[in-house]
Amino acid sequence: MFDDNDFVCRHMQLTKADIVKVIKDKNITSFEDLQDETDVATICGSCVADIEEILEDEIAKREV
Repeated sequence: MFDDNDFVCRHMQLTKADIVKVIKDKNITSFEDLQDETDVATICGSCVADIEEILEDEIAKREV
């Protein structure tokens, strides 16, 4: 997977750590909400699967 400093969405210059921070700070629960907050995956979309996986992992951590 990605390390915290790895770019996940290159077009928006967002690292895994950036994305996780937004998910936690804004209590994001859907891909669409994450897009609204960050514009992630709005240019080429090649990062969609990776972003969804990060989001699912973070949501699963909340449920433990």
